[in-house]
Amino acid sequence: MKGAVFIALNEMLEEQHGLATWLKVLELANVEGAYTGTKNYADEELFALVSAVCKVLEAPQETVLRLFGHYLFHYLHKAHSVFAESQPDFFSFIDSIDGVIHVEVHKLDENANTPTISVERLDSRSALLTYSSPRKLCHLAEGLLQGAAEYFGIAISIEHLQCMHQGATECHLRLVQA
Repeated sequence: MKGAVFIALNEMLEEQHGLATWLKVLELANVEGAYTGTKNYADEELFALVSAVCKVLEAPQETVLRLFGHYLFHYLHKAHSVFAESQPDFFSFIDSIDGVIHVEVHKLDENANTPTISVERLDSRSALLTYSSPRKLCHLAEGLLQGAAEYFGIAISIEHLQCMHQGATECHLRLVQA
């Protein structure tokens, strides 16, 4: 996982809960906590940090990942605004994730382990998003989607129709513009 993700988690926790919280998370996760944005780190390190955040904040993992995903969208958008700015609306943006954004990610790092995302438009206000990844970070994806919807000035509801955490081979998320 790219160091930028770890840096974003660090910044979110410090901004929202203070430096002492981040330091406690690092201690519980038993990690060093010094990250470089372009370097790759083991997925297990992120999972250890998320587990520690859950303990410190006394919050379920799904909630922590959704909140982090929301924050992460805005963090990544600051550095890579062209991806959202080049799309006319939320649904066009999410449709570009696998075919544009992930392609660009792989140009920068051919070993990047991006999830597989496909989008089927159901009508002008809804879509079915299919998510698949060995990391099973579908709840983080939900937060990223909420952040993107916020950027595009819309509210969405997300219904998790099937989930890899419940034995499915992929997650199906129904996205409906409110």
